[in-house]
Amino acid sequence: MTKRQFKENLLRGRGCCMQALQEDRENYREVILWACSHSLAFDPQCEGSRAWYLYQFICCFPDKETFLTAAIDSFRHTRSNGNWKFLYLAELLNQFSLDGFSAAQQALWHKYEMLYAQLMKKKLSPGQHFPQRDDFEMLCIILAENKTAFIKIAEDIGRLYEKKSLYHAYDFLWLYDSRGRYYLTALVREAMKSRYLEKYLIISQEYEKVTENRKECRPQALPLTGVRLSLRLQRINDPEALLPYAEAYLGQREPKARAEALTAFCRCPYPKDPLPIIKDAKSQYKSLNDAAWEALSNIRHPLVRKFALEELKGNPNAALPVLIKNYQEQDARLLEGHIQAIPVNFRDTTGWHGIHLYILSMKDDRQKAPASLLSHIYETTYCSCCREYTLYQMGKRRLLTNKLLQECLFDSNEEIRKYAKRILKRREKSTACNK
Repeated sequence: MTKRQFKENLLRGRGCCMQALQEDRENYREVILWACSHSLAFDPQCEGSRAWYLYQFICCFPDKETFLTAAIDSFRHTRSNGNWKFLYLAELLNQFSLDGFSAAQQALWHKYEMLYAQLMKKKLSPGQHFPQRDDFEMLCIILAENKTAFIKIAEDIGRLYEKKSLYHAYDFLWLYDSRGRYYLTALVREAMKSRYLEKYLIISQEYEKVTENRKECRPQALPLTGVRLSLRLQRINDPEALLPYAEAYLGQREPKARAEALTAFCRCPYPKDPLPIIKDAKSQYKSLNDAAWEALSNIRHPLVRKFALEELKGNPNAALPVLIKNYQEQDARLLEGHIQAIPVNFRDTTGWHGIHLYILSMKDDRQKAPASLLSHIYETTYCSCCREYTLYQMGKRRLLTNKLLQECLFDSNEEIRKYAKRILKRREKSTACNK
């Protein structure tokens, strides 16, 4: 594996990186050092930061301090700007800290004090949020790994409540829900000794009362429109319930209103003749054109399949989801050629991620995606969640080799690691029984 290939697979979160390191770790040292200052996760909100994943590779080297120095330097220079890099580096340093590196713990607390000072100086209207506050709360959750640390953090936040009126319980809701409830008994006891802890406790309890009141006095839901309406209609799964919305769409003449009416079918199938939608997919009005193509991607119909094949060459990004929905076995090579030709990059500038999701959803229509496309998604996707769902489909179709499963034992996705371990164990038992 070349260094470039290793870096790409590292960004994908694949376990083959561990196998490559075990064969020649020094060849990839520079890439691992690079990763100590660059976030690896494609979608951190769904996948997590992948800090644990990188630390397993760092542990392959005898001089972990070298990588720690790089991570600390990057963390010190990282500013709060609303992205996920801060959390990634904080969790990476926490991995070092849990492994006994005091310098990592010191760097985390140094950043804590720095952000806390910024919060003390901040001048904003109550209720406004800003990146420093969000990063501070994430850091609090990481550092509050024991009762002593949590009590110190709670006391600091109590001081913040008392001295800065613009903060309230909702600013640290995540911290309270994830840590505060666990240490509540200790918090109540210690609050008797500190007015700042008492302040934190009072405001946290007020938050709970407000939350209960809001549950009892929920406002009447607004009428559903767009995607929310379409999802509701999809769950109802009643063609008769769709007819009024289809008639509403057909009754519109102005393009903007027609497009808005058509969004009712962006997640559920249109119940009538698709010819009007096919015509709207050729519209010069972008909003109507987009809405029509999205609606067509939910319709299985010979006319829709024919239209998708006609448009595939000139408008592949729009036509591919429609063809996938209307897939037939004779389309396999054509589909493979187009999808494998889409450049797959970390920033998803080519729309590959959406196309991969359409391939994975073929099972919902009881269609089997070509095996080569499942392998393609596994090897190229930067989304570990998609890789996880791909493996499940490959497993059901007996496409997983022991070599691939061994790679999966070191994947960034915890569910993939558990799945691979379970399948390998089952195969070992089966082999032992057959001897």
